[in-house]
Amino acid sequence: MSSHLQKSVLLGLAMGFGASNSFALPFATYEARSAGMGTTGVANSNIAAAPFFNPAMLAAQRFEDDFSFTLGVGVQALDKDGFIDDVEAFNDAIDAGNAAAADAASTRASGKTLDLIANGALNVGFSADKWAGAVSGNGYLQANAGVRKLGLNGVDSEADLVALEITEVGVSIARKFGNWSIGVTPKSQSVKSYDTSVLLSTTNDLDDLIDAATTTGSIDHGSNFNADIGVVYRFSDKSKWQVGLVQRNVSEQTFTTAQSKTVKIEPQTRAGLAYNGDVITLAVDYDLTENDPLVAGGDKTQMLAAGIEVDVFDTLKLRAGYATNTADVTGTDLDV
Repeated sequence: MSSHLQKSVLLGLAMGFGASNSFALPFATYEARSAGMGTTGVANSNIAAAPFFNPAMLAAQRFEDDFSFTLGVGVQALDKDGFIDDVEAFNDAIDAGNAAAADAASTRASGKTLDLIANGALNVGFSADKWAGAVSGNGYLQANAGVRKLGLNGVDSEADLVALEITEVGVSIARKFGNWSIGVTPKSQSVKSYDTSVLLSTTNDLDDLIDAATTTGSIDHGSNFNADIGVVYRFSDKSKWQVGLVQRNVSEQTFTTAQSKTVKIEPQTRAGLAYNGDVITLAVDYDLTENDPLVAGGDKTQMLAAGIEVDVFDTLKLRAGYATNTADVTGTDLDV
């Protein structure tokens, strides 16, 4: 029996691929191995991460892993264009009574955003000869903050914050049929949205904006049923190559925020190819569809990810990864 206890804090992991607009919800939770391999996991995840990437992988393990306890925390923040610096400069100018400097700072900040995604995940999973299963919890928050000038005078600019908080509790079941593995995760999703706008001159820092969003701009949308379903095919009984296909959130959910914005949880379909060797693991994942942004007007994503892991004497794991957004987006950094 092998066990996994993973505690990871992934700070500043710039997987948002740009800062001009808000982005689609993340494909899966942040997990240390997947993050190190470019966010791959559809055909190469272990028991620790399989419920979040592809439940069929619970029954498609090549090695002796049969139990996993996973606890993970991840935070990703992206301030590519210096949004926070501009807001701080605006506040300093307001405190000094310098309207011209405040107008210049708000002009620089206008159109820029701060993007934040936070994750917390818990998973207890097992894998037997043909059957496998897991009980998992996954909570994530995606937030997008920006500044809008209301007129010629930048002192009257507004700060906006839109966020979606999702808590999932799921039970994964997987079964092996020869070289095929099939898995499904029925899950309950509890959803909250946050949407607020306040005058930038009354906002001393990001905490003030968050306080306004949680006190006056939050809506509890209750719980909904959703599911993930996946399949894995190994090329032969002794092959180390396998392919995977998964659709997360098979049921589209649409919500209206406090300021009448529409936010969605949409189906996400991803394919993966992996070589799961004794020493080297190689993986490539690709989104088969474009994913819409959290808020209309943002950037779509369609990720292509690749990763490698080298097992050094069963003691040290060396990982490297690469990911790029292949969606037709202009003015955005595409590569990580």
